[in-house]
Amino acid sequence: MDPSWIQTQWDKVEHFFGNDDFNIFVYGTFMISFTVYWSIGLLYTFVDVTGKPKFMLKYRVQSNVKSYPISKAQLVDLLAVVITNEALVIPLSILAFKLNQWNGRIFQHELPDIFTSIFSIFFFLMVRESSFYYSHRLLHHPFLYKKIHKKHHTWVSPIAIAATYAHPVEHILSNMLPIILGPSILKSHLVLLWIWISWVTFETLTVHSGFHLPGLMSPEFHDFHHLKFNYNYGTTGWLDWFHGTDSLFRKSKEFKRHKTLWTTTPLKISLP
Repeated sequence: MDPSWIQTQWDKVEHFFGNDDFNIFVYGTFMISFTVYWSIGLLYTFVDVTGKPKFMLKYRVQSNVKSYPISKAQLVDLLAVVITNEALVIPLSILAFKLNQWNGRIFQHELPDIFTSIFSIFFFLMVRESSFYYSHRLLHHPFLYKKIHKKHHTWVSPIAIAATYAHPVEHILSNMLPIILGPSILKSHLVLLWIWISWVTFETLTVHSGFHLPGLMSPEFHDFHHLKFNYNYGTTGWLDWFHGTDSLFRKSKEFKRHKTLWTTTPLKISLP
């Protein structure tokens, strides 16, 4: 793809927001986050509420869950919490913008080259894994778990949009901060932040969905965390392996199923 064509498309994005760094950073970031989260999340939610199409149900990770499909009361409570947390993106983006200004950051017009982009995404991945793992594990301290993190674990058998069903403190410190920390450290181009947010949003919806679907990443690792609570704190599994917090998972049937499904036969059938 012609780099000049890509640059031209970015120029159009900047023009749409009035070539204003504040508008692009704050409102553009919110639009990306909101659009990706709900366009994917609502597809899963339709299944979670109706139980249809029925063929989807054979891909559920946890079978025979009494509270599935979810009730209207569960949906109302879920939406109230998730929308409240989603709304935090705007004030926190404003704060991040002001901090970037204070730090002397100059928002770049020219798009980064491919090498910079690949290195940056890898760096974001490392920063997110470490910051999420340790903040998440800290939230499992009995005091913090009772006061803050227990809310998220209401969903023992998680569904996609419950990914951000959390106490606001947890959502800020353990969900949002690990995502924006890497781009903030590198002072990365905004397009890399948007690509990163889009990928992480897709990933977290998938691993919370409760569905192990053909061609998509496996949700088995994080689903096991919701099932057993004190294992599998990270996102990639690297720090869980290093600290031994995946020991029970590695002995489980879920570990054998923790791979991409390339057939239409559910892994819980082919690997019972």
